[in-house]
Amino acid sequence: MVFAAAGSTLVLIQAQRILGTMLVCARTDPGAWPMSPTRQIDDQGAAPDEVTIGILTALACETNAVVSLLDDVGGYDDPQDQNHYRTGSLPSTDAARPHGVAVLMMSRDNTRSAAYYCANMLRTFPGIQIVIMVGIAGGLPRPQTPDRHVRLGDIVVATEGIVDYTHVRQEHGRSEPRGRQSAGLISQRLLRAARELQLEELSGNYPWARWLDPEHRPPAETDVLYMRGVPVPHPERTSIASLNGLPRVHHGVMGSGDVLMRDEQARDDLAERFPDMLAIEMEGSGIAASTSAEDRAWFMVRGVADYAEAAGKTDTWHRFASNAAAAYMRALLRMTPALDGPGIRLWGRALPALTPPELTELEGLLRRLPSAVDVRAVWQDTVPELPRPSPEVLATPAAAIEHLTGLNAGADGVPPALVFVARLGRSLGDDPIGAEIVGWAVRRAGATGVGEALRARLGDTAAAPPVGPVLMIDIMTDGIDRGSCRISGYVHEGGGPWRPRAARVGPSDVAVTDIEYAARELVAEAERLWTGSREPAAIEFVMPSGLLDLPVQWFTGPLIFGRSEPLALAYTVVVRSRDRMYEPRVRRAWGSRWLQIDAKPFSGRVLWGTTARSGAAFNAWAAELQSDDRYAVVVLSEPPDSPWGRQELFAAFRAGVPVVLWDRRLPRPGESTDGIRSLSREPSELPANTKRVRVEAYAGDDAGHFGHWVALLWDDPRRVLADAGVES
Repeated sequence: MVFAAAGSTLVLIQAQRILGTMLVCARTDPGAWPMSPTRQIDDQGAAPDEVTIGILTALACETNAVVSLLDDVGGYDDPQDQNHYRTGSLPSTDAARPHGVAVLMMSRDNTRSAAYYCANMLRTFPGIQIVIMVGIAGGLPRPQTPDRHVRLGDIVVATEGIVDYTHVRQEHGRSEPRGRQSAGLISQRLLRAARELQLEELSGNYPWARWLDPEHRPPAETDVLYMRGVPVPHPERTSIASLNGLPRVHHGVMGSGDVLMRDEQARDDLAERFPDMLAIEMEGSGIAASTSAEDRAWFMVRGVADYAEAAGKTDTWHRFASNAAAAYMRALLRMTPALDGPGIRLWGRALPALTPPELTELEGLLRRLPSAVDVRAVWQDTVPELPRPSPEVLATPAAAIEHLTGLNAGADGVPPALVFVARLGRSLGDDPIGAEIVGWAVRRAGATGVGEALRARLGDTAAAPPVGPVLMIDIMTDGIDRGSCRISGYVHEGGGPWRPRAARVGPSDVAVTDIEYAARELVAEAERLWTGSREPAAIEFVMPSGLLDLPVQWFTGPLIFGRSEPLALAYTVVVRSRDRMYEPRVRRAWGSRWLQIDAKPFSGRVLWGTTARSGAAFNAWAAELQSDDRYAVVVLSEPPDSPWGRQELFAAFRAGVPVVLWDRRLPRPGESTDGIRSLSREPSELPANTKRVRVEAYAGDDAGHFGHWVALLWDDPRRVLADAGVES
């Protein structure tokens, strides 16, 4: 690893750290240093110990763009830091916990200044975990490669790191460019958020666009590209975003160096030498080095303001490019969970605040309770360690719940009020209202991350049953050649907790059209490992969204006694989302909704895809799905390889819906609608019942039977590869 401007930058960082130590000593020993004046904080803005995100800018237009998007803007001055900070907040994934943000505008735009200002910021705000560089950059155009061609106003996200292109080797009287990766840790949280924004774009959504007015975009005739001194045309863009005047978002490498580039030949040489480099700027290497020295993470978002050449370099696009980068930055943080700063401590949790719909639902359930409910017995089962409360507390279930809401959670994190509600439902035996009350408590516990703990408190041993034999076939498409993929197998031998082992066969790099042959070898290998098992076996195909509609259940298995049968006859065959398996931010909602699949009787709901083909209808459908966590099963209106089916599928993934059904035909026949409706009545039995109808379809030799065409995505969040500790 090589730091930008290695010697000078590291000296600056070390000086800042020594100075910081001196100041700390001064604050703790009044005799060693004059007493510091009081820090000045505006009435608004994030307090110093609430700041977890630092944002650095170099120009006034960049700073204005960022600050204009902050909420609760204020100012902050520290007597031991000569800089003035603008503080505020930006939304996170949790509406109740926004990100605390500090913004600092540098006085000079070079790597050493960037390292200096970053070190100051990290000392003044010790709770900062991520430093984001937001502003403008010079684009490296590639008109001969339209997919990689950047234009003025486009957004560049440095997801592949920063390269110090001014790093050279001096040898034999010659300077040889080396282009080494800068130091520092790119923020994994923001990388995941950037991937989430990519997913939104594939669905036709651009969350950052609401903060960017296309009417402020400079006229198209000002976007002139010169190559070898001659204006050249840009390749045509056909995306919906571009046609609406929105910039395109690029992901790749950012070049950084102490060079104000105004040389088209040098620019084009860079583009040729570094195929993944999209733009260049003058601060990134220094900030990456500074954050590395303090074990913090960095991230960078830039708007393209020029093409790094003299002929067309003006300030015309500075404002729009700055606004584009700031808008994307706000959307990026909106997709990122709140970070815990040094002032945040969680000593215990009472029952989390209920939303009005949740409260209304609970009140409605309590009104339907039979009059003979033994509140005292439920109380004793819930909190036997507490002394008996006053008669008023035990007069009604509602009074008991209200009293328990004031008590903190136990060591397992489950609020006693939730335990009381769940035990209240269980006390009603077979009464249907009891199942509804238990379902309410389980959903609420799942939404706060304590679903499994509540199930354990209830003595529900069915929450994590032993897993039978499973072959998980992981398919990862090639990032460059979409017609190729890598296939890996993981085998769980059954009879215990989920513990898959990497198959001895593979991984195999094959064409997408040859997936069936690679899968056949993995099935043969799994059967050799399952010889001691007598349980039914399952095959789970873990695939990217673009392959989920493959008819994997009809792939043929190994040749046995001269015959190869479809997998659907011998195994339960389901598909799973690879995209979701490796996205930790949906785990909470995913796990919460899965609890309803396990519940007996089923307490959740099934939502069918919308038949109205309009944006307003889809938005209303998706809003209902997202807001009502009782939906545990979705039936797509079309296959996921159609645009409409794909939108519905992604909406289900975002909401955490674990089970999705569809018919692979378009349009879906009425007979299939009836068949899927019958299957979905008992969601916990879907894998077995889906296998049954497939066998019926095959045996009946009826090509129209819906069993030939039904697809089942069965995504159990307890069985994932991302954190399974796969054995070799």
